Amino acid sequence: MMTQTHGYPGAPFAPTWISAVLARSSEVLNSTKRHAIKALAAISLVGMTAGAQAQTEQKPEDIAAQAYIYGLQQAIYYGQRWVYTQNDDKDNIVYAGLNQFSWVRKQITPDYPVVTPNATTLYGAGFLDLRAGPVVVEVPEITDRYFSVQIMDQYGIFRMIVGSPFNGTRARKYILVPPGFTGNLPADFPTTEIVQWPALTAYGVVRMAVETGTDAEIKTINGYQDQVTITPLADWLSNGNKGIAQADREIVKGDFLIPNGLPEYQFGQVDKQTAEQYFTLLSVILNDPTMPTLTDSIKEANMLRQLEAFSIGKGLSFDWSKLTAEQQTALESGFKAGFNSVRQTMKSNMINMNGWGVVRNDGGFETRWMDRAIIADAAWAAPDKNISHGGAFLFTDSDGNPFNGKSKYTLTFDMNDLPPVTQFWSIPIYDANGYFVANEINRYTVNSFMLKSGELAAKDGKLVIYIQNEKPSDPDQVKNWLPAPAAGFRFTSRYYGPYAPLTNGTYNMPKVIKEE
Repeated sequence: MMTQTHGYPGAPFAPTWISAVLARSSEVLNSTKRHAIKALAAISLVGMTAGAQAQTEQKPEDIAAQAYIYGLQQAIYYGQRWVYTQNDDKDNIVYAGLNQFSWVRKQITPDYPVVTPNATTLYGAGFLDLRAGPVVVEVPEITDRYFSVQIMDQYGIFRMIVGSPFNGTRARKYILVPPGFTGNLPADFPTTEIVQWPALTAYGVVRMAVETGTDAEIKTINGYQDQVTITPLADWLSNGNKGIAQADREIVKGDFLIPNGLPEYQFGQVDKQTAEQYFTLLSVILNDPTMPTLTDSIKEANMLRQLEAFSIGKGLSFDWSKLTAEQQTALESGFKAGFNSVRQTMKSNMINMNGWGVVRNDGGFETRWMDRAIIADAAWAAPDKNISHGGAFLFTDSDGNPFNGKSKYTLTFDMNDLPPVTQFWSIPIYDANGYFVANEINRYTVNSFMLKSGELAAKDGKLVIYIQNEKPSDPDQVKNWLPAPAAGFRFTSRYYGPYAPLTNGTYNMPKVIKEE
């Protein structure tokens, strides 16, 4: 992870110095205090001057690399908001407009255009617009399965996490209040369900567990989905203090600025975007009134000051063509370095759980930019804190080699040592870029529900999952077959309601072993 130093030169020695001073008389102490204040002020000034000089001398390409890590989450947020609220192309299955959820109403398949999805839940996702005032989110009573409603800001910080494991199963309503709102809130909301939101935009995701996937179960979940509403407060009040079903509301298209090229590079954004496109988008983001920067972050403020050298920032007009050749080269070099740094750190600097890389998502996205960028790249909109669910990546087999669809692998669980969770576990398989790949049995994951229902079979106290591209010839292996893509692939396991061993890496998660 990225490291950061704190304080000013000489600070570590302060406790020893103060102890010596306290041993003196009060008169000497008072005199010493006066001198100490002056000395500390001088030391602080020297530290600040040295820091400012170091900032000035930082190489432009290093600034650009840090800017990539700083802004990747916000850039993907902006791109996803365009997809959900502005891209009304007939082939865009997630277009919903503002203050509407785009619902996945059947188990997820490869046509769902989101990186690392999970077929063990049905999703609802959408963008809230608070420019006109507060927004009300209503959820029905759901007692027969796991469900959650989680809402994040543009930095990937989930400031609202509610649902069955967190605050119960009864019907509830929540109100998100934008900054600067001075009106009166309805008396319908207890303070526990009033969320002071720091921006004028938000992204919400609803998850409801799919246990068997039968038509009857999917119909039940669809009924719950129809009762979840996002309603601007003014409309909520005029509707008798209750939400308006999405089926009864018109789609309101987003009106946010669309940078040149965004529609072409947004799908697969991280891998497709160029340095010019990324920094153009970052400039747009920093001038977007719905996405304010943090009000109290020295680290971010320093980053923004450094970006001004490239005319990137609030009130500035960024134009790639007007940069000098040296500036363009610096941005391109830094962009590439930032990209490589995120990808390398993603694979090498996670918590090692017997070869699986546990995501370090214990919060702090305000300043932990690398953690934030890794989540954005590998699983955008995954929680910043594992109080909801944890995850772990696996890119290589037990020998440390990348997975290849030409080989056969096994994943073996001891039935007495399954992943410890309060809810359920799920292990999806993806291509090398994190997307589902179609297969003949439409199976993209194995999970605890499948084991419970008998869809997966254990034998002699072991659950063996057969991972390969071709269908096994042995009928017993077919039952536990997880079809693999023909080329490279990877895994991102999910643990809903994880116990500590799944978040600190002490659980003995089985390796994926190459059989031939």
